[in-house]
Amino acid sequence: MIIGSTRVHRLAAATLLSMALGGLLSAAGCGRPDQGESGKGSGPAEHRRATPAARNVVLVTIDTLRTDRISCYGSDRVDTPNIDRFAEEGVRFTNAATTVPFTLPAHSSILTGLYPTGHGVRENVGYALDARVPTLAEVLSTAGWSTAGFVSAFVLDGRWGIARGFDHYFDDFDLSGFESANLSSVQRTGDVTVAEAVRWLDRRPSDRPFFLWLHLYDPHDPYEPPEPYKSAYADRPYDGEVAFTDSLIGEFRRALEDRGLLGSTMVVLTSDHGEGLGDHGESSHGFFLYDTTVHVGLIVRLPGGEPAGRTVDAAVSHVDLMPTILDAVNLDPPAPVHGESLIPLIEGEDRDSSRGVYSESLYPLLHYGWAPLRAFRTDDRKLISAPRPEVFDVRADPQEEHDLSLVQPAVLAELEAGLDGLRSVIEPAAPTTAASPDLDPQTVAQLQALGYAAGQGGVSLDQESDRPRADPKDKIDLHRTMMHAQALMQRDPVAAESALRGVLEVDPDILDAQQMLGQLALLSGRHDEALRFFRRALELEPDHRNSLMGMASAYRSLGRFDEALAGYRHLLAVAGDHTGASLAIADIEFERGHFEEAAAALGSAVEGSDAPALLHNRLGEVRARQGRLDEAVALFEEAAAENGSFATPHFNLAVLAEDRGQLEAAVAHYEKTVELAPNYFQALFNLGRLVGGLGQLDRQRELWEAAIDSNPNFVQGYYYLAKLLMDQGQDLARAEELVRLGISKDPSHNGGPLGYYVLADILNRTGRSAEAREAVDAGRRIQAEMQGRTDG
Repeated sequence: MIIGSTRVHRLAAATLLSMALGGLLSAAGCGRPDQGESGKGSGPAEHRRATPAARNVVLVTIDTLRTDRISCYGSDRVDTPNIDRFAEEGVRFTNAATTVPFTLPAHSSILTGLYPTGHGVRENVGYALDARVPTLAEVLSTAGWSTAGFVSAFVLDGRWGIARGFDHYFDDFDLSGFESANLSSVQRTGDVTVAEAVRWLDRRPSDRPFFLWLHLYDPHDPYEPPEPYKSAYADRPYDGEVAFTDSLIGEFRRALEDRGLLGSTMVVLTSDHGEGLGDHGESSHGFFLYDTTVHVGLIVRLPGGEPAGRTVDAAVSHVDLMPTILDAVNLDPPAPVHGESLIPLIEGEDRDSSRGVYSESLYPLLHYGWAPLRAFRTDDRKLISAPRPEVFDVRADPQEEHDLSLVQPAVLAELEAGLDGLRSVIEPAAPTTAASPDLDPQTVAQLQALGYAAGQGGVSLDQESDRPRADPKDKIDLHRTMMHAQALMQRDPVAAESALRGVLEVDPDILDAQQMLGQLALLSGRHDEALRFFRRALELEPDHRNSLMGMASAYRSLGRFDEALAGYRHLLAVAGDHTGASLAIADIEFERGHFEEAAAALGSAVEGSDAPALLHNRLGEVRARQGRLDEAVALFEEAAAENGSFATPHFNLAVLAEDRGQLEAAVAHYEKTVELAPNYFQALFNLGRLVGGLGQLDRQRELWEAAIDSNPNFVQGYYYLAKLLMDQGQDLARAEELVRLGISKDPSHNGGPLGYYVLADILNRTGRSAEAREAVDAGRRIQAEMQGRTDG
């Protein structure tokens, strides 16, 4: 018996985290900002460097680290001696800014030298870095460097395109063990990441220079520092996480020193963004553009530790890091980039103070329909562009408590002109789009279980100016409630729904609240109610992708397939490329027996798709159902090659190999499936069945135990495991416990009579013949009922 479906495991229709892939990055939109001679990029060809070239490069990014928690930036709350030591031996930038206070877009800027307008990644969820955008790792790898990345959070998993160019990329995140609705909770502690990075240092090719990126996530919430930092900062757990992270920096530095590498290595240390911690009403990050979240520490230590102890007060940005690193190793940055090399500033050269840097938060627009926020920062002033703009003197007023926009109108006008000028250069004529994440169905399902709606969901940027929009400053209380509701989506949906309804009582036009209520209703089987919420969301934004997907899915659940198909097709017309919609169309046609129509939907979606593996796998399942098995095998193999982390094609190849009697190949593909997806319960069961046939009974038991652990509602797994124990004469009490547990989980008897027959056999073996007869009778009744349904 093959656990899955008829011949080939069917993928459930899933809403994918995806967005439409637009046109190629335009050179006009991605060139360096022309801000006078001082604003030009300064690569190796443009100046003669006084400092020696670096052989190796280490980039350390600390997630969610507020600059005012670093000792060398003036903190008296946390002692950070290891970060401070790098500053003492290098150059500390006092006025550095992130491009976006979110992890994925900020790191996309760090690794590409582009503002989000150029690389297209505007938020953490629903975006992937487009393969056509060159990365720092790609440039260095092509030039002969060994490259390795070590990340501590799923938000930087290779699925999001950020791993391109790395020979080795340590992500390996399994979402199945997490129950929180916050994607940020899918993380590992920094000591694990540092240990893996050190292991790589010992096995890397010693005859080649290397680029190593180390990402530490510990200051991100939840704030749970280990001892002794937990006790030392008992009332300030965030600060405890910062202190712990600093200790990891010291540990990694010692690893470089012990291996004789620090003297030839350039070290760049920065944060992707800060943390609100309640300042300005923001508890976390991503919404406002105040310096609590936008100002980042930046320290550059060149080989040999010279120049040492220097500070630079010029306004700089994450987009400057790629050209700086390439300049330090005598390589030119790919054209175009938005940033410029900081090597001249590091060497003490002056620069025109008129250069400004850009930051953005589109979250208020994309999720609530409120105005977006954009910031323009110079050496001493900062503009936050909003319906009510704000101007701050970032040197005299680092807490940004005194808005100068009304008392210094000339400064406001100058900064607004600077922002407009910079945007005219860095923004392409048509908005640059990111790629669609190529996610396997298990990952999609896990993300949805964590509370994440799939795909880029909000107001499109070309709608930004279609009407007056609310100032986010006036809506922070509602935003906090929305964040609380999102955190409750999985663990307490009733409370989440109550919070969202409260939001709509205050502001019925909040797009995400309508969509999230629709999603909650859909998940709880209230399909008609879900339709009402999705329709209201679409009244607010007619092309809102998540709501279009949700509405079509509700129609599908109601059996209104023609309306569902119309909805999915409308979504495709809006998005251009939406793998989830294409898969849903194919599923409906497949279920209707319209196999060629299903294949046509998938085939048309493959062309130009950023997620071809999903489509090729699904098309392979269609061809397998049609009996076109050679085509199916080729499609599954193509899908597996296109996405190396996608387990389902290997499962399907295993099933086909087993059907063809190719048991060795079947075992190999099942093994690969569970390697990629350790909780793939069907693969665990099928692999156990095959190895049991080869006499590996202990492993069979282990695999079947793992199958029911992975899916506690897999009733057949309980029955077969119980029978295995019984047949081996092992632990009949455990066997009885298992079979009774399976029966209790199957009140509708979808698993058939098998459980009762196994139970009867166990009862007979333990001398309870009367109970055994009752179990046999129950099994026969179920068998008769099933036969009656079949005959009817």
